[in-house]
Amino acid sequence: MPDSGVRDALVARQPDVYDVDLVEREMRCIAVVGAGASAPLLARSRELADELETKFGRDEAELERLQLVNNLSTEEFETRLVALGKSEAIERQIRHEISEKYKIRHPSLLGYELLAHLLKHRFLDAIISFNFDELLDQSLDDELAKHEYTLVVSERDCDELVSEPCHPAYVPLYVKLHGTASEPESLRFTPHSYYAIPERISGVVQALLRSEHCVIANVGSNLGSFDFQRLLSIPDRLEVYNLSYDPIPARVCAKIARELGRPHGGQHARAGRTRGRPRPVGEWLRECGGTRQSSDQLVLRVVETIGERTGSDEGAAHTSGTLDHLVDFRSVQRHQALAQLLGRQPLAPAWTINDQIVYCRRRTILELALAGAKARGLMSLAPLAYDRPARYYDRYRALTNGGGDDWPVLCSAAGLVESDEIPDILLSEPSLRKQEQPSDVLTEWRLHEFEPRLLATHVLQRVKNNPIEADDVEMLRATIAQLQGEADVELHMRDDRVCSKAFKRPVTLPTMTSMRAYTWLMLQDLDPDDQIHISSETGDWLLKPPMVEILTQQNHIRLLLAFDIAHDRLAQEYDRRRLKTVVVDPWRHSRHMTIVCKRDRPIRAIYFARRLRAPVITAVYLQSMTDVHRLKRLYDLRWTEAMLEARERARRRREEQRRRRRSGGHRAAGADVALRAAGRAKRPPAAAISGDGGN
Repeated sequence: MPDSGVRDALVARQPDVYDVDLVEREMRCIAVVGAGASAPLLARSRELADELETKFGRDEAELERLQLVNNLSTEEFETRLVALGKSEAIERQIRHEISEKYKIRHPSLLGYELLAHLLKHRFLDAIISFNFDELLDQSLDDELAKHEYTLVVSERDCDELVSEPCHPAYVPLYVKLHGTASEPESLRFTPHSYYAIPERISGVVQALLRSEHCVIANVGSNLGSFDFQRLLSIPDRLEVYNLSYDPIPARVCAKIARELGRPHGGQHARAGRTRGRPRPVGEWLRECGGTRQSSDQLVLRVVETIGERTGSDEGAAHTSGTLDHLVDFRSVQRHQALAQLLGRQPLAPAWTINDQIVYCRRRTILELALAGAKARGLMSLAPLAYDRPARYYDRYRALTNGGGDDWPVLCSAAGLVESDEIPDILLSEPSLRKQEQPSDVLTEWRLHEFEPRLLATHVLQRVKNNPIEADDVEMLRATIAQLQGEADVELHMRDDRVCSKAFKRPVTLPTMTSMRAYTWLMLQDLDPDDQIHISSETGDWLLKPPMVEILTQQNHIRLLLAFDIAHDRLAQEYDRRRLKTVVVDPWRHSRHMTIVCKRDRPIRAIYFARRLRAPVITAVYLQSMTDVHRLKRLYDLRWTEAMLEARERARRRREEQRRRRRSGGHRAAGADVALRAAGRAKRPPAAAISGDGGN
């Protein structure tokens, strides 16, 4: 369970929840990232030192002095830079060179895309990076809103910071211990600067590590930074999983083992572990790259394992009576597609402006296509203007100084067209859609799913250079199909500043797992005649086996829908006498809720607003009975309005059918008269038949 608040709620409800294999008490999961993770694109420290020595000159005498006086290895990156930066002026130049070389944010690396995904969905509590580059920064900005994680580079970033992952106000942390390229003065690359890491930043890392059980996912670092080695002794129980191409060097393992064996006061006294002797490496280190796989491949293996463990893989069976279905691990298919389709070879010697323009244009098209697939071919421009496609488009236009292709051109390249009826609505291109049944419902009121292979081929012709490979088509086809088949919203990790004012003490549900778990908790211990009132876009989630199982005895369920695409399947799973549905205008279907009543008295509810089919929502659990009763009154009002609208639509439909029948009858009668007239015209005159006409 990635959410501590959900775990606490489950424990209050089901005390044996900690016995479930998927739940860990007081466990911290932290990714530690080093240069090896960026190696597919950027030079590592040894290569960087070579370049700087070529530019500024290698000082052999200073290196020898550092070796003799300070016992520093002349091959170490930090020692070589100390020798170079003997004066403040040269050190400033070195900072500038490092900043220019590593101040890049594109293209995306699969490993970083996956780490951002894990952090967003709280399978990671924090990321600690030793890298200067900002490739991971960009992946995080793409995956999370600015207020959904905190970047810590300097002490000013520590103001009002919550560093306790179990705290309700905690948001995931991204700590760059050695600085970041876009802030040259923050860069730390010498042993002296490591000792000078600001105390408040060091305190944040200590707070993250202070737990009974800490799991470190090491991605591309050799853990050779002595300032971090000391901190690894803080947890009561430490596990390090090395997800790197290279194993952790033996000398580093020996140093960490000694740190873990040092006497340490405070919380460790209760852990009962022996102090004073090095801890065997096998007790805390797991080398995962036995086949010399890259960090990207190893992180992907972890993600696939989580999917298998949580039953989130497609086709995974649900085991009745278990809690495995509560953990929602969202697919990483889109991240794999981005890395495969828009990845590139190592940057050499630099990424030019033209490279960036081409990348941002292609990325805009691909992001638009993926957003269109996720929205099932029907979306509003308003929320899209703040999402990934618009951000990349803005960057593209900035790089071209306002030139380049316009927005409609890129939308067309992504298989999207503007509605003829409503200017700010985007629809799937009709020639790229799945076959649709005839309907009298407005085009802008219906979902128009893409045919995945058609859209994949259409998009790849515009974002990839020929020839297009079959693997790329299949990757994008599978991604589009997956996006059209899963929930089309993401959750904000923090309150949207509206719910906290509209409701009294709402509990923000930051992940899909938390929303599933709270929904499951709400639906427990109901009598058959207790009422459930639901407002949902399609009602698809009611068809999941755990929901069908838990609602099998309920006799009174009302369901407000925006789209009726699951009507037949809902009718199969739920008797019509138990489940009553009504469909409303999807552009007015902005308030989603699940309200549980004891008989007809509302007792608990989950709510979120989704205006204009926005792709990101803030879901809250309502604790106040006043709020729950207000929400029920709102639901009743919307239900009454929807029923009246449905009756009006039915009346108009009947009138239209009668009009067509009358019109058809008139046309048929007219046709009869015409045929009879035509017959008379062709028939010979009576006199000619009788033979009298010859005269």
